Amino acid sequence: MRHDLLNWRCALLLAIACLAIASPAQAADAYPSRSITMVVPFPPGGGADILGRVIGQRLSEIWHQPIVVDNRSGAAGIVGANAVAKSKPDGYTLLMAASGAVVASNIKNLAPISLVTAPPYMLLLNAQVPVSSTKEFIAYIKARPGKLNFASSGVGSASHLAAELFMGLTGTKMTHVPYKGIGQAVSDLIGGQVEVMFGPPPAVLKHIQAKTLKALAVTSSQRSSLFPDYPTVAEAGVAGYEAVGWYGLLGPVGMPKEIIVKISTEVARILQVPVVNERLTAIGSTPVGSSPEEFARFLNDDSAKWTSLMTKAGIPIPQ
Repeated sequence: MRHDLLNWRCALLLAIACLAIASPAQAADAYPSRSITMVVPFPPGGGADILGRVIGQRLSEIWHQPIVVDNRSGAAGIVGANAVAKSKPDGYTLLMAASGAVVASNIKNLAPISLVTAPPYMLLLNAQVPVSSTKEFIAYIKARPGKLNFASSGVGSASHLAAELFMGLTGTKMTHVPYKGIGQAVSDLIGGQVEVMFGPPPAVLKHIQAKTLKALAVTSSQRSSLFPDYPTVAEAGVAGYEAVGWYGLLGPVGMPKEIIVKISTEVARILQVPVVNERLTAIGSTPVGSSPEEFARFLNDDSAKWTSLMTKAGIPIPQ
């Protein structure tokens, strides 16, 4: 009897060990077995929301599981990002983030999955502002120090920091008006409640095309192939200016490596599907689709750059 019990225990321990060895691959193969929540830490209508829904729809079609978009805005995206960072690391809660949502205080608790796109922002004005070039605009601000209002999607967001960098390099002063998301900021820019914004193409391109907003330049170091007619801010006379926004997919730290790789691989494939590629290009975003390691390096470099700027400018670093 004791011999049979010993054999049974050994067999049980062997089975558990085999399951432990096989579990990572099996977990990736079985994933996803239920619906996934994709947190967009901004209100509907912004770039992260648009990209999150495009990618979520495709993933849902591939995996035959619902992808539920949860718009959880606040603090320039930090509220939603922190919620994902604290979620169970099983791959069923993901974050479609943008610049500003991932900061020094939460970056260590988020697992990079894939950089989706890193488009240049655009220097935008209300259509009634009587200038037609960046040079004229700089002179216009200098004649009205502190009187022009610039919109952003929140303190520490890319739209905020792009403007701070511009003011620092040009010796100009404007008044910051932060919003809870880029959608309301764009609406007020069109309506004239604010005069200036550095905005992401996915959220503003249709307004530029409709001439309800005036675009002067792009914020990248070189002209964008998507907007070849617009000079860069640096090209227009602001030497050293470069500010690129980004959108990417992350999850909580502790997610199984195999699941991270599986999601990253599918996102890269989705971004190369002609209809998806064309849709993103049409809204001013060049698809990227990186490895988790490449995205991690990108995030570290981006965080270091903007943290340094905020420290020098005396801007409170979001927590």
